[in-house]
Amino acid sequence: MQKIFITSYPYVYERYFRFFDHYPKKDSLFFVLPREWEAKGGKIKASTPIRDDIKIVSTKALFFHSHYPIIKGLLKGWMPNSHRIIKQNAKRGDILYTAIEPNLLTTYFNAKFAKRNGMRHIFFTWQNVPYNQRLGGLKLKITEFIIRGTIKNSVGAICGNTKAAEILKKYTDAKFNILVAPIAGVDVDKFGGSYTDAYKRNNNLNDKVVVTFSGVFDKRKGIETLLNAFLISVRKRENLHLIMIGTGPLRNYIEDFINRHNLTNNTTLIDWLPNEELPAILSNSDIFIHPSEPSKGWEEQFGFSMAEASASGLPIISTDTGSIGEVVIDQKTGILVKPGDANRLSAAIDYLVDNPQKRMEMGADGRRYIGENFSDKAIAMKFYNFFSNVGVQNNG
Repeated sequence: MQKIFITSYPYVYERYFRFFDHYPKKDSLFFVLPREWEAKGGKIKASTPIRDDIKIVSTKALFFHSHYPIIKGLLKGWMPNSHRIIKQNAKRGDILYTAIEPNLLTTYFNAKFAKRNGMRHIFFTWQNVPYNQRLGGLKLKITEFIIRGTIKNSVGAICGNTKAAEILKKYTDAKFNILVAPIAGVDVDKFGGSYTDAYKRNNNLNDKVVVTFSGVFDKRKGIETLLNAFLISVRKRENLHLIMIGTGPLRNYIEDFINRHNLTNNTTLIDWLPNEELPAILSNSDIFIHPSEPSKGWEEQFGFSMAEASASGLPIISTDTGSIGEVVIDQKTGILVKPGDANRLSAAIDYLVDNPQKRMEMGADGRRYIGENFSDKAIAMKFYNFFSNVGVQNNG
């Protein structure tokens, strides 16, 4: 039986790992994951999942972020002992899937290792902004050298969005295997499940229209625009309430904005929540808002929080940037506006507040769309078919 070796840090998190529960041949999976992983400056920590039905081996990871001197993020997720573990358990023809970007040395080393040992290497990429629009000079040359080396030693890639696939094709030939799918799916049973209205009732929000944001509190998530838009709307509609869930560098800015504009009774700030606790709050919300903005060569690459909110039956207000249009269908499952435009964002809020029937229709369409395209089961089948197809092609 062909084995699929999977190594990288994202699958340490249960929210990303759980779609493998729907993988048709779980006994073919072999995970090599970091024993411990830290994110957001150590504020979020995770350890290797413990499972009886899926083979998982943990080992030490050395690099957790992209801010190291000189090497920056080139070795992010590198586990020195991973190659030894894989070599002891793999055979020629097995697949090694590295769920890390192809411009990192971590992925390049894995690709070289796989090629040398007769394995078929597959990598993952979210990158939806062309490299030559983000980088220049020597940095661009080094980046493209690593990418081309990774591709040369790989048989395929999983691209988290359509734009990433288009960018990657500029470096590959027609024989290179590409799947367009996010790194994981959405648990549509958990998001959209049956929850009580306890949160609204306990916080005196039963007569409010609740608008919820969940994400990092930084500029690229449109925090400043969101607050200005909400201020415009709440001055006309006092029944509005904004819930903001997260952490980040703009936390103090948010608190100061709320105090300066006397919005204490119309807002709730919640520290970063475990993913398991988010569905109950989304089920007590009426609208989900995520006004992402381009920032320093970055654009929104998918938006799991929006996908989870759609699965929960909420209409989404977001922005027409990056790959958001693949998650939120404008005027069908939500409303997309120009990034950084507080007036248009406010108008979208007003429209959905004043049209409860439209909120319900968009929410229902969104849940159906996410279920068909991005549910845990849908993504597991896409991965399974892709891995199977790569195996057949390369055996032939």
